[in-house]
Amino acid sequence: MIRLLAGLCAVSTIGFAAGSIVGPVPLYLPLASLVLTVVLFLSARIPTVLRFLVSLFALSFLILGGVTALNEAGKVSETVQPYLPPANAAIVASILALLHYLIYFVPVLRRIVDLVNPYFEAEDRAELNLGLFGKWAMRERNVALGLLGLVIVSNVLFVYLNVLFNFWQNRFYTAIQDKAAAAFWTEMGVYGALAFFWVLRGMVDLYISSYAALRWRNWLSGRYVKDWLSDKVHYRLSVAGNKTDNPDQRISEDVRDFVQGSYDNYTGIFSQLLNIYAFVTILWGISAEFPYKIAGYDLSNIPGYLVWMLLAWAILFTYLSHLIGRPLVPLNFKVQRLEADFRYNLVRVRENDEQIALLHGEEEEKRGLLARFASVYQTRFDLLMRQLKLVSVTFAYGQFNLVLPFFLLAPAYFANEAMKSGTLMQTADAFGNIIPALSFFVTSYAILAAYKATIDRLTGFDLAIVRANAARDEGVHAIPVPRQGIIEGKDVDVALPNGANLLKKTDFSLPKGVRTLVTGPSGSGKTTLFRAIAGIWPYGKGTIALPETEDVMLLPQQPYFPLGSLRSALAYPHGAEAFEEQHYRAVLEQVGLGELSDRLDADDKWDNTLSGGEKQRIALARAILRRPAWLLLDEATSALDETSEADLYGLLRRALPDTTIVSIGHRSSLAGLHDRRLAVVPDETAAHIEERPLAEFGAR
Repeated sequence: MIRLLAGLCAVSTIGFAAGSIVGPVPLYLPLASLVLTVVLFLSARIPTVLRFLVSLFALSFLILGGVTALNEAGKVSETVQPYLPPANAAIVASILALLHYLIYFVPVLRRIVDLVNPYFEAEDRAELNLGLFGKWAMRERNVALGLLGLVIVSNVLFVYLNVLFNFWQNRFYTAIQDKAAAAFWTEMGVYGALAFFWVLRGMVDLYISSYAALRWRNWLSGRYVKDWLSDKVHYRLSVAGNKTDNPDQRISEDVRDFVQGSYDNYTGIFSQLLNIYAFVTILWGISAEFPYKIAGYDLSNIPGYLVWMLLAWAILFTYLSHLIGRPLVPLNFKVQRLEADFRYNLVRVRENDEQIALLHGEEEEKRGLLARFASVYQTRFDLLMRQLKLVSVTFAYGQFNLVLPFFLLAPAYFANEAMKSGTLMQTADAFGNIIPALSFFVTSYAILAAYKATIDRLTGFDLAIVRANAARDEGVHAIPVPRQGIIEGKDVDVALPNGANLLKKTDFSLPKGVRTLVTGPSGSGKTTLFRAIAGIWPYGKGTIALPETEDVMLLPQQPYFPLGSLRSALAYPHGAEAFEEQHYRAVLEQVGLGELSDRLDADDKWDNTLSGGEKQRIALARAILRRPAWLLLDEATSALDETSEADLYGLLRRALPDTTIVSIGHRSSLAGLHDRRLAVVPDETAAHIEERPLAEFGAR
């Protein structure tokens, strides 16, 4: 597409150049067309979303340039001419195309584009519901680009209607001043038509922009959820420390704010730029009609002096706003982090209410929560004071703007009796449209600061995911190999996130069919070794060979219970439909929880409802249903008494005769339930693994 447009621009360059030689076509058209041709060829290297926008504005240039050339050649009807865009509108389209090409070379804007662009390259198949026109299946990228194009067209119509309203004001107030009843009622009819299209455009724009943002958020949330939960990234982020705080907030709130902010800020800036162009053209043309003398010098001798005065006014307040509002970016970033941290700790208290109550820890939890909220309060207060300073500038700016047009125009209006009030009102309206456009950054600084903080958080989240994947690639590797019958590690280092080694140059083997007990002091690295065998621990180096195609399942001391029914908890991580009804009932009977058979479909908070021993029984039932080739038990029966523990080990032996069981434990009674023992032995720098007699452990 972009090459086709480049070719068309190249052809138009020749055509416009020929028209300029003959006479009617302005010289700027072939020059702009030549620049666009170069930009389009270079745009093949920029991201898709920018390439699309450059192409859209290049197409606009070709259309507007063609209309301008036809109009200059006298080929356009006089009845149509008043509704044509200005002759230099084609130049504006070419400038917009060039600006969108240059955006990618501005570092701050490039970061935004890098966050935005993946959605506009999405290859997912999507369904687009067009109401009466039915449902259409297409790639998400095509839907995204199409909706973005409609949003831009809607904003162009918004500015065009503003211009029509501006000229209407001149005619309307002139008719009132002249007491021309017929003209007055005609203009009332024109106003009705303009108002109808204004409302219609607003409704369509609201639907398109909201629907586009909703689809984008849906895709982006799905992408982050997939990245976060893919290949244990969520786990590696958690064990890496607090470098990436509250991923839940980043996926929910930050994605929402980023998507909405991207659309609002882009369309806001885009429409304000068009407003500046449209109304500066009007204001420039009538500046000469408003003589304004200062120290005897008539400012109307300066072309477009009203425009320059407005520009200087806006630049002054924009600079003041930047000086005052610059600290808002880090403050917004900090307040989002502290709010999420406070909310997370509230949830922790709710989820651990029983343990807190048993330990009478309410006062300690209260102190911790209030201390965290004190940080939220102080940061919010600092943010409030900074916003107050910024608002004092923006409010003052807004109040001055109400009277500024009349302050500048009144002397000329009162001095010139021939000047109509319609001209005054049209000029004041032009002021009213240009001032908000020029002061967009003044009035939107706080919003832009919050948007920048959101970008920083999402960029940081992306970087954290990349680092988590790098840690996976650099850490201990669990590699399936064709060799059957053993899990084996050679020269394996298992380390902490800070680089300190738990196990150093460790060799170990876990033969198939041999029940192995792993013992050692607390904190010596037993659980971390199991995590490395399960393939989730990223820190360390070396390779652990696993039997190819065989399933390894690890049961931790504290089982995880998903939200939902007991059936779902038993089948996890598979769906509740993974096993037959009789299998669920039978396994509950086997682990001694037959009384729960009638509550399989009860949706309860099972993590809080069941005791520690019952939860461990459910975890063992989950293993029996799944039937793994290797079952790693990390103190998975520690909440049971020794008799129940022995009974359940016997059940595992009968129910899973082909499963190799490897256990971590501290009870001497476990010695009689296993065939061999591996001891994790600490030394001066790290621990190592030795095979030792079971009897020695059982006799302690």
